[in-house]
Amino acid sequence: MKSVLVIGAGKFGHHLAEYLCEMGNDVMLADENEKLIDEYSNQVTTAEIGDFTVKSNLAALGVDDYDYVFVCIGDFQDSLVIVDYLKELGASCIVAKASSLIHEKFLLKNGADKVVYPERDMAYRMAVEYNSSSVFDYFKLSEDTGIYEISVPDTWVGKSLAKINVRKIHGISVIAYRYEDRIYAINSPDYVFSADEHIIVMGDKNYIKKIAK
Repeated sequence: MKSVLVIGAGKFGHHLAEYLCEMGNDVMLADENEKLIDEYSNQVTTAEIGDFTVKSNLAALGVDDYDYVFVCIGDFQDSLVIVDYLKELGASCIVAKASSLIHEKFLLKNGADKVVYPERDMAYRMAVEYNSSSVFDYFKLSEDTGIYEISVPDTWVGKSLAKINVRKIHGISVIAYRYEDRIYAINSPDYVFSADEHIIVMGDKNYIKKIAK
C-alpha cells in the first residue's frame, strides 16, 4: 500500500485518486474547490479543502510523508508554484500533469520528478490503435519503445517462440498472450502461437509496426 496525495480534484485528478484508492492505497485528495471535495470525498481515504498555492497550507498536509504527490492542476502558474513549494518542503516523488509541451518543460525545471501529458498520450495511443486493424492496445515506454497488443502474424501460427526466434530475428520480446478476457505470461520458448489469440509484445515501435502489418 502506498501513501498518496493528489492535489487537484478536476476530471483527471479525482479519477486518479479514486482508482488509486480502489487499488488499496491510502489517498488524500486536496483542492480549493469545496464543491468538488464534497462530491468526491467519499471516494478517497481523506480529503482537504484549501488554497495550496499558499506554502503554509501545503506544509500543513505533511507532504514529505507521502510516497507520491500528484499535482493535477490545470492552471499553468498555480501548478508551477505548487511543484516548487513541494520540492522545498521535501516531497519525495512529485508527478505533475502538463497541458502543453512548454508546461511540461517548466514543471520539470521547477522540480517535478515526472510529468504526464494525458491528452497527448491518449491521442497518440488512439492513433496507434486505430491506424492498424492488427493493433488492439498500446503503452508507451519511451519515444522509441512500447508495449503492444497485436494479432498473431499469419506466418507465426502453429509455430513455437523458439522456432521463430522472435527476439533475434525481429528485435522484439513476446511477453504474454491474451485469450478472450484474460492475459497469460509466456514463460517458455515452447509456447506455440495460435490464430485465436492476441500477443503482447515489447520493443522498438518500428519493428513492431512491421510485424503488425
